[in-house]
Amino acid sequence: MRKASMFVAVLFIVTFLCGGAGYCADRVTELRMSVTTSESSVWMVGAREFKRIVEEKTGGRYKISIFPNEQLSGGDLVKGVEMLFTGITDLDIHSVINMTGFEPKLTVVTMPWLFPDGYRSVDEILFNGEGGKRIRELVEGKGAHVLGMGENGFRQITNSVRPITGLSDLQRLKIRTPPITMYVDLFKLFGADPTVMSYSEVYTALQQGTIDGQENPLDTIRSAKLQEIQKYISIWNYSYDPIVLSASGKAWGRLSDADKKIFEEAGAVAMKAQVEASRAKDAEILKSFEQVMQVTHLTPEQIAELQKAAAPIYEQYKDRIGTDLLAAFGYTFK
Repeated sequence: MRKASMFVAVLFIVTFLCGGAGYCADRVTELRMSVTTSESSVWMVGAREFKRIVEEKTGGRYKISIFPNEQLSGGDLVKGVEMLFTGITDLDIHSVINMTGFEPKLTVVTMPWLFPDGYRSVDEILFNGEGGKRIRELVEGKGAHVLGMGENGFRQITNSVRPITGLSDLQRLKIRTPPITMYVDLFKLFGADPTVMSYSEVYTALQQGTIDGQENPLDTIRSAKLQEIQKYISIWNYSYDPIVLSASGKAWGRLSDADKKIFEEAGAVAMKAQVEASRAKDAEILKSFEQVMQVTHLTPEQIAELQKAAAPIYEQYKDRIGTDLLAAFGYTFK
C-alpha cells in the first residue's frame, strides 16, 4: 500500500513538471523533421527558420533535427506522408500533391490552371482565403496538425525532344509524372505518354532516354540539376504545388498549450519566409536556365488551347473532389 502511494506521488510530480503533456519541461526533447527536397532547396528556408525560432523561443527545451531528401522514408514520398499521419515522424514538410493518395479531395489545389492570375490568385484564394482553410481542414482530418503553408511554386515542363508551345508538341512524349492519377489522366488528355516514376529515378531515366521529359516547379528542377540533361523548358504555370509544414497528431498532442502557441507562431513566420524566398528565386533560376536551355514562355492564346483540352478533367474529378470544394477555389461549372 505504501509503495503504491509513493508511486502515485511520483507520478503526480512528473505530471506537474510536464504540464500534463508528454514532453517534460525540465529536459531537452528531440524532434525529427522530414523534408522531401535536398539541402539546397528553397524548402529548407522554412525548415531552418522553424527550427531556429522554436529552439530559441523554448530556451533549447526542443531540439529539431532536419532530415532532407526524404531520408526518413528511404526516398519513398508516399511512405513519408504515411509516417507523418501515423506519428512516426514528428514534424514534416511535404507537398500537398503527395498527400492526395490519403485524401483525394486535396487534388483540388493541383487542378490545371486553377489560379488564373498566378501568384496573385494563390495569395487571395489559398493563403488568405477559403481555399486555404479547406486544405488545412483536409490535412488535419488525416491526423496531422498544420503549422504553416508554403509553396513549391507552379509546375513547368521540360523535355529533350522539342519545344512545347501547344497540344501538338505533347503528342506521344514520354513525360514522367508523380504517382497522382489526376496528372496521369491529364497528360493522356494532352496526347502524351505519362510515365509514373519515383522522383529519385528521374535523373537517370532522362539521361538514358527512358523518358523524354518531366514536369516540376523551377526550384525542384534546379536542385535535381535536370537542366543539365534537358534541352527545353516551357513556362506554362499549369498546376500549382503548395507545401505544408505539419506536426504529427502524436507530437502535437504531447505539447503544452504554451508550446503549441510557440510552434504555431514559428510555423507561420517560417513558411512566410519560405514563400518569399521561393518567389524571389524563380527569376534567378529562370535566368540561369536561359544559359543552358531553350526557354519558351507560352502565350495566353497557347495556354487557352491547352485549357480547352484539359477541361474534361474537371468533369471527371468533380465527384471525387466535390463541387463545393472547387467553388471554394473559384471554379464553378457552367
